[in-house]
Amino acid sequence: MRLRKTLSRKAGALAAVLLPLVLACAIPHPRPVSPPAPTTAAKPPAPAPPASKPAAKAPKPPKPKRVSERAPPKLGTVLAKDREYVVVLAGPDDTLRSLAARHLGDASRGWLIADFNSIDRVAPGQEIVIPLTFENPTGVGVDGYQTVPILCYHRFGDKPAKMVVTPKAFADQMDFLAQNGYRVVPMVDIADFLQGKRALPQRAVAITMDDGYKSAYSVAYPILKQHGFQATLYVYTDFVGTSEGLTWAQLSELATSGVIDVQPHSKSHANLAQALPGEDLDAYRQRITDEVEVPRRLLAEHLKIPIHTFAFPYGNANDLVVEVVQKEDYRIAATVLRGGNPFFAYPYLLRRTMIFGEDDLDAFRGKLEVFRSQRLR
Repeated sequence: MRLRKTLSRKAGALAAVLLPLVLACAIPHPRPVSPPAPTTAAKPPAPAPPASKPAAKAPKPPKPKRVSERAPPKLGTVLAKDREYVVVLAGPDDTLRSLAARHLGDASRGWLIADFNSIDRVAPGQEIVIPLTFENPTGVGVDGYQTVPILCYHRFGDKPAKMVVTPKAFADQMDFLAQNGYRVVPMVDIADFLQGKRALPQRAVAITMDDGYKSAYSVAYPILKQHGFQATLYVYTDFVGTSEGLTWAQLSELATSGVIDVQPHSKSHANLAQALPGEDLDAYRQRITDEVEVPRRLLAEHLKIPIHTFAFPYGNANDLVVEVVQKEDYRIAATVLRGGNPFFAYPYLLRRTMIFGEDDLDAFRGKLEVFRSQRLR
């Protein structure tokens, strides 16, 4: 209680001292008035100075010289490169094939450049990205996997039959492939695809012809050449030089054309999966070995070509036939079972789809299985 009274007194004393000061600052004091200044007569205005000539304009500073810009790169120049891609400025003579030959070492891989850039052809001055590696060599996606159809023809002639396709029908079928985004690949590329070494175009298809009839030279060859399509001709060597078969000279022309790859189709076109009546296992094995080895040797000697693929007569094979084909160093072998071939297909029993003379374009289209849908995750 005593302390409270003491504090109250101190606060009152402080207020008594400060209040007069606050009031003095708040009330305004009158300012002293200065006496008026004595008036004097106004001086006349000074005369205006005489007009002078306008000042000369200062000379404009010289324009700075434009720094010369960097010259544009020449057509055909490599703009950038690393281990995975090359970027080029296409020249006037560049094509998909020429760019693939120059930068990928293989003109047939022009499709890789086309697919990557989503183009059909190269335009001068166009920046082209060239992938140096295959991004998806197996063709597997989240919704399925790629399959490669191998088409199988036999003869060509004016009168259609089961094994005879007319020149017009064959031309229409090749036009259909060309106009609908299919890309024809050789059988050797399929061998690389099955080993995971090479990606194939999304709509890859292979063309094969069996036996070695003259019409393969007179009918199919010019049409294939017109489209730039490669095909494999499977020949059984006993048929060479017969009345209906191709000659060695014709086979040599085809083999060096860059259009036709000539490969073995056995020696005599016998059904290799069947032993002859009274034939024991050793004799059967020897006959199969001759049927597989002799055409390989003859084609290599006459045509000076590498041998890598075999087509079974009638499409038939058994374990012994496959074993012999493998021992003779063939990379792949083909049947005539219909369907496409995924990357995991067995290399020595590849599917081939027969094209018959009665097939119209709708039937032909139905035989082009390039993708199999399947949920993979």
